[in-house]
Amino acid sequence: MDRLFIHLTEEEQVECLLVAEQNQPPIRQVCASLTEAAGYGHGRQVIVLVPSEQVILTEVAVPTSNRQRQAQAVPYLLEDLLVDDVDRLHFALGSYQGGKVKVAAAAHEQMRRWMQRLAEAGIQTKFMVPDLLALPFSEEMWNIVLTGKIAMVRTGLQSGFSFDVENLPVLLEQALEQAGENRPQHLQVMDCRDNQDVALETVLPQGVEYRMSGCDKGLLPLLAQGYRDDSSHLINLLQGQYSQRERLSKLWRPWRLAAALLAALLVVQGVMAGVEYQRLSLEKKRLVKQVEENFRQGFPAIKRIVNPKLQAERSLKSMRGQGSGAGFLVLLADAGPVLQGIPGAELQGVNYKEGTLILGMQLKSLQQLDELEQKLKQKPTLTVEVLSASSRSKHVEARIKIGAGQ
Repeated sequence: MDRLFIHLTEEEQVECLLVAEQNQPPIRQVCASLTEAAGYGHGRQVIVLVPSEQVILTEVAVPTSNRQRQAQAVPYLLEDLLVDDVDRLHFALGSYQGGKVKVAAAAHEQMRRWMQRLAEAGIQTKFMVPDLLALPFSEEMWNIVLTGKIAMVRTGLQSGFSFDVENLPVLLEQALEQAGENRPQHLQVMDCRDNQDVALETVLPQGVEYRMSGCDKGLLPLLAQGYRDDSSHLINLLQGQYSQRERLSKLWRPWRLAAALLAALLVVQGVMAGVEYQRLSLEKKRLVKQVEENFRQGFPAIKRIVNPKLQAERSLKSMRGQGSGAGFLVLLADAGPVLQGIPGAELQGVNYKEGTLILGMQLKSLQQLDELEQKLKQKPTLTVEVLSASSRSKHVEARIKIGAGQ
């Protein structure tokens, strides 16, 4: 994947460098605002290099290889060695070897300022590295870069320091003395200063062998060339509360209550839907039972009910096609007005077979049954016969046979 290097300084303008995959020659070097640089980052790995003078690189002995415990212990182990209050500092862990862990420390205020600038420009990155750790490195020598008023010295894979160029002779001599047996054989000096009026002899310690190399293309191409995407070469400052996971968690945290309420609402709706489904299932069973009961009353000859609707349609169709005279509908049309004219009379069942209509009726009294029989017989198109009549406590149940008249 192509890479976009952004050198994030305190200046409003930033230097950016596009590097092709597998560290091929630069695609394009640009110098623009962060907002403009954001456009170059789409589809590329964004690596932000920050000024090492804002970061302290050190190491501390830690009696555990567990990273979580190291992160908890490091601030207290370094408390006496740092000027600032450890609560105001962010600590990023590097490699762990020989019982010691490499540490990069930066002020929370500075970290928040860097993160805010990137966020306002719409730049997302997983890597924020002190620019010093992107300098070319060799085991046999220390690498020194002079740029403007700042001198950067890389003394190891994850160690080094940055300070004003004026203090380089004194601080470099102290560092060489403290190195002891690890003192480098020589120094590699890269002068990237725009103004080189001051001779290097005035800023380098005496009696030290050093080699010079050019910096014709500028500082950022040099850093991009020396950058290694390897945990043993760099310390990523985006750890702990500044890691991508933690940043996403911070964005998600305000929505947790809303998400919990939404989940609870979905559960309640699910329960209500289940209750409603159960109610409708019971209602369906009741309606099916009622349909079957009504079907048996209307078609008592059919004993086995499979599909009431289809069976009723077939029976009615059969009734319409039977009889040479009045069919079912003709008989029903002739008898219907008479039945409606008897107050309180109720039709309990209808059966049609071989041109004859059998009606199951419920009437208020035997007198009302006689009245119904007489009125039906007055119809010349009908023949009427009361097949049965039984008196109940408050009504009379009767079966009446109606056929076509001569």
